[in-house]
Amino acid sequence: LDVRPVTNAEYLRFSQETGRETPHWMFRSGFDDPHQPVVGVCYDDAAAFARWAGKRLPTAKEWLRAARGDDTRAYPWGEGYPEAGHAHFDQGQHGSPAQVADGRGRSGGAGPFGHLDLAGNVWEWCAEGVLLGGFWGSKRLCLDERLRPTRDDTSAGYGFRCAV
Repeated sequence: LDVRPVTNAEYLRFSQETGRETPHWMFRSGFDDPHQPVVGVCYDDAAAFARWAGKRLPTAKEWLRAARGDDTRAYPWGEGYPEAGHAHFDQGQHGSPAQVADGRGRSGGAGPFGHLDLAGNVWEWCAEGVLLGGFWGSKRLCLDERLRPTRDDTSAGYGFRCAV
């Protein structure tokens, strides 16, 4: 798996080269930094980007292995409950502005193989059409939680990363 989710800058290049439409969130305040993960992408858009990049979407099993390694850890960093240095979550509530975090990730939350932001920041599309990982607005994070939207659903919390 790629170390981090696909960014706005990467997706914009894909859109410019292929003519595929950019997600409307890409240019909204709080979601528009080139280093932030692209959001508002449906399954087909994520899969098309992956093909264009010579990659694919990871399977849920691959994604969970990257997040947990060979053990049954609760979170990519281990067992401790998420803190700001681990994951970006519980945002956009209590009067704070909603936004996705910079895609360079929090190294304190790295998984056992060095992957960043596997918990929080954006839900990530997997090959089976499920989303894993939670997002910036999640009140709590759980690696076992899966969203099963339709493949054409989009959200300011849906992003993706690629696999080789």
